[in-house]
Amino acid sequence: MVKSKEGRTYVKGVKTDFYEVIERDQLEKIMKEQKLSLSGALDESSAAEVGRVLGLDVIIIGNSSYAHNDEWSNSELTGRCLKRTVTAKGTMKIISVETARVVGTESSSASFKDSGCGDAVSGVKSVDALADVALNQLAKNFVDYFSPGFTHIKYTMEKVKLKEFKTKGKEAMDFLKMGDIDRAFPIVYAMFEADSYNPKTAYNLGVLYEMVGAYEDAFEYYSMAYELDYSCKKFQAATERAEKGIALAQYLEDIGRPIQPYSFTGGDMAGALAERVMVKGSSSDRVEIYELPNKSSTVVAKVPGGLDFKVIKEHAKFYEIQLRGSKIGFLNKSDAK
Repeated sequence: MVKSKEGRTYVKGVKTDFYEVIERDQLEKIMKEQKLSLSGALDESSAAEVGRVLGLDVIIIGNSSYAHNDEWSNSELTGRCLKRTVTAKGTMKIISVETARVVGTESSSASFKDSGCGDAVSGVKSVDALADVALNQLAKNFVDYFSPGFTHIKYTMEKVKLKEFKTKGKEAMDFLKMGDIDRAFPIVYAMFEADSYNPKTAYNLGVLYEMVGAYEDAFEYYSMAYELDYSCKKFQAATERAEKGIALAQYLEDIGRPIQPYSFTGGDMAGALAERVMVKGSSSDRVEIYELPNKSSTVVAKVPGGLDFKVIKEHAKFYEIQLRGSKIGFLNKSDAK
């Protein structure tokens, strides 16, 4: 939504420097010094105990294995043929040293093949060579699981085609294009409150919540939009994405890296759709605002031209407007655009 070549994140608390990785050889060196052993299978409690001794935050344990299958065939054209397949499988667990709980688990597999016929059979890669490739891919899959990663999502707000929202909808979009979600939020929220059975207003509100990492709120409004329009794939995808976000937030909570709650600071949501009026003139001009709807009453403020104010009530010749703070005044209609 933001007019920028680069993405922007509004989610607070998400960092990439969660842990410093200690390689296996470094770990074994420390363990020898501590007269510890990693031989044999470790359960979660044992792994956590080892981690505490070593001063670790989490410890990764797991297992892997591979199997191969040779398929022979004969062909009059190519002669005797061999197709060799090696499949590696493994499981990884990330254990919190503090709680001995499994905070992450992943199972993966990787298969690689090689084949040859006739004289080329002798050139088919050995089982060990294919196993090395498969296990390396398995290791990469596991690293991809626990390494920080980001997804770039381009949000497109739904256009709400109702006359009473036309001006405010454009205003909210202008704020979003500038990246000012705090000023856009009260308008988007008020539009939903005014037309809560419109799936588009619910979806737009869900977008803003997702943008700041409030996945449970996003799920609530995305689900509402999808329930109101089951035919919309966009609403379905957003709902599923918010579900994954909830799971991610829980994982980050479990490992002690929670997403920080975001507080929108856009002001009065109830008055976000209220009528507004703009003062005539330029910023160098000063227009008188009266205490009562009468030019003979006391002048309570002199405001620059070009400013707009929330209209509380419209009178015959005056607008009753909200000034800064809690002050109220009356603007002559002849001084309004």
